[in-house]
Amino acid sequence: MPPQPRRHRSLAHTAPRSAARPSLSPQVVRPADFHVTVDVVLLSLRNDLPHIGVVQRSRPEAYIDQNQLQRRGNPHLARRVERVERHPHHHWALPGGHVGNTLLGDTYGTGQTPDTTLVQAALRVLQRETNLSLTEDDLHQVGAFGDADRDPRSGRTISVAYVAVVGDDRDLALHPNTQVGHVSHVQFRPIVDVLARPNRLEFDHEDIVLRAIALVRNLVVTTPLATRFCREEFTLGELRRVYEALFHESLDSAAAAEQPGHADSVRKYLKTLEQLGSQHTPAFERTITELAMMMPSSASMPDFVGDDFVAEVKGFASRSTAPMADLTRQAELMARLARQSSRTRTPRPPRLIKPLDPTNFARRMQKLNILTSVEGESRPTFDRYGKPAALFRLNVDREPTPFLLRLDGLGKSDSSE
Repeated sequence: MPPQPRRHRSLAHTAPRSAARPSLSPQVVRPADFHVTVDVVLLSLRNDLPHIGVVQRSRPEAYIDQNQLQRRGNPHLARRVERVERHPHHHWALPGGHVGNTLLGDTYGTGQTPDTTLVQAALRVLQRETNLSLTEDDLHQVGAFGDADRDPRSGRTISVAYVAVVGDDRDLALHPNTQVGHVSHVQFRPIVDVLARPNRLEFDHEDIVLRAIALVRNLVVTTPLATRFCREEFTLGELRRVYEALFHESLDSAAAAEQPGHADSVRKYLKTLEQLGSQHTPAFERTITELAMMMPSSASMPDFVGDDFVAEVKGFASRSTAPMADLTRQAELMARLARQSSRTRTPRPPRLIKPLDPTNFARRMQKLNILTSVEGESRPTFDRYGKPAALFRLNVDREPTPFLLRLDGLGKSDSSE
């Protein structure tokens, strides 16, 4: 049988002429909610302990992963984030919020002006929730977090996380805008305390914090970021302490933070500080008051009295009109104050550090040629102890060429200074 000729279907005949193409409905169907947010990890070094800035929402519920502990051993296990009653002392979150756009308006407190960039959104959120004013150069992008099980509320939420180093001279304040009013508590807390039970971070913020720590560890050995933890002028010992604190094993994971001697030692230290604040007995107050009334406002207090007590004494003295009393009575009051204040001395913080050899660290750091010495200036390496040491600052005239500071081989068995 001869082959049949091939039939070609014309596009014009693929459908009957009478079948009109369906027209679009004038009413646009609203898609499922799709949220884009930013979260910021604020890192600071205070009393040799890495701290993190966290907030508490004013709403009565918190969103906590019920599988968080199991996921530490099996990261591929699905999250089970559920809405629970907020615990006022143990439920925390990273500062964050929605990226503003014209569709949202001010629904989520984003303001009427859209955020032109994600970094701008992060800076605005920080200013609104923590009263901190940072710059774009302060932020480093950690990554995007958008697993479907990270937020049980409607739709899908994609969060872009950033990390910023905040010097200890800038602190978080309470929420400055009562009209927004969704943040009730803001503070810096030691990272090991936040990561360890019974404290819990909302959503997948624990993962974000650990990813941010890994990023910062990489940045401080390849860029001069470690100097941001220090004052403008610093000793090599102070700079070394940044590395020793950031690379301690307690920050390796949430499970590592709970190891004996880590979170429990930090919490014991924090509890002692809280108790000191409540130990102003009436006898102590009377001694302070009497001594203040006998001294001029320009007089200095002995070293065993803390800065808070000095301010209190000077406050009394500035309002005093009493004449100067005899030196014998002043000596008696000084001795009594020394006995009473011995029970209110601030303890040393726990030393959660990975000890590095001071000489080898200084040698390697100076080879990087990123520091410049401050001529004729020195101060003790640490506030409480240490011999006077030379001061350095970051060399801003140096070209920002990449480098690698290798910390391997710098460890030492003796952590004493």
